[in-house]
Amino acid sequence: MIERKLKIIIVYLGGLLTGLSLILFPAMGSIFTDTSQFGLSSGEFGSIFIPQALLAIISALTIPFLVSKYGIKKPLLLGLSGLIISMLLLFISHFYIQEKQTALIILYLGTTFLGFGFGAVITVLNPLAFQLFPENELASVTGLHFSLGLGTAGAPLLLGLIKNANSWQYLPLTIFFVLIGLIALVFFVRFKENPLFEIKGCLKIPKHLWWFIIIVVLYGICEGTLGSYSTVFLKSQGLSIKQASLGLAMFWSGLAFGRIAFSLLSIKFNLRWVYLLAMSLVALLLFFNPLYKSPFTNILVMGVAGICMSSIFPNSVSWATKEFSKNAVIVSGVLVASLQFGTAVSTNFLGLLSKANSLSFLFKMIGIIAFMVFVIIYWASKKFKHHKI
Repeated sequence: MIERKLKIIIVYLGGLLTGLSLILFPAMGSIFTDTSQFGLSSGEFGSIFIPQALLAIISALTIPFLVSKYGIKKPLLLGLSGLIISMLLLFISHFYIQEKQTALIILYLGTTFLGFGFGAVITVLNPLAFQLFPENELASVTGLHFSLGLGTAGAPLLLGLIKNANSWQYLPLTIFFVLIGLIALVFFVRFKENPLFEIKGCLKIPKHLWWFIIIVVLYGICEGTLGSYSTVFLKSQGLSIKQASLGLAMFWSGLAFGRIAFSLLSIKFNLRWVYLLAMSLVALLLFFNPLYKSPFTNILVMGVAGICMSSIFPNSVSWATKEFSKNAVIVSGVLVASLQFGTAVSTNFLGLLSKANSLSFLFKMIGIIAFMVFVIIYWASKKFKHHKI
């Protein structure tokens, strides 16, 4: 019983700390680009996330083999070590604020270890969460992604609470020490061998898993767009910087708290219809929102979009894991990699497309992609009838 409780702490505290670590770098954008701090250009700032995306995809695809060979503990320790090193490097970078090139190299290394740590930890925690509550796997996996979302929403908030801009370095240092505590806890917990985590031969993606991969990639494009370009879009709608920032905060808050609401409600109610219909509403919101210039309407749309999107990724992971239970760890790794690929596509290519097209047009295009997600989920629900969504 005690060991199970420790595993619950590891899963949900791990999700929270991973979320905090993941968003801390982008949340510090104003500090990195401030001429009195690091003084990075917008191009230099954007480039530090390229190794993060690449390593997240690579680690998510390779960690399943390590889990199959060595069990859960060693790959989880490896992933947590990546997060620890990234936070330490972020802390160290503040000593080199006046040496821009050195600081930039340290930040590149930091996001490299962060990408590896994120891909590894979430790939391991997804199937681990799935096993915690066999009577309600969906609530368990959604709970993990709520804790992850809480961390992503909490990082900018914690930075905002630091009144002295020159004291930001204590936040990654604090996360560093809490991660040390978590890694010590993992050392003392015994993880039983599970045949579901075994992989025989090379990486072989089940043919029908591609349905879920496409769903998650397209969903990642939508989430990445709203997470990265909402403030720019809202400013183009006539909102002030403060109002645009509030709109972004509403999106992340809707995403995080929508997940906990979905997790709790799914214990007693069948929320299959929410998962099926959610992206159709997101499509309508994004397609028609450019027509409305009211700050209240625009901010409200961001919050509602976050709530609607909150169930898509954790529900897709839970559903795919049920459908391909003999390949649980492969499912987790492939879908985490798919999410990272989708968000990388949105953050790296939308900037180029925005030079030739208006943001309103691009958001309508994202609305069409959201509708495609809805259609594919509906088709998949008809195709996979062995397990209910």
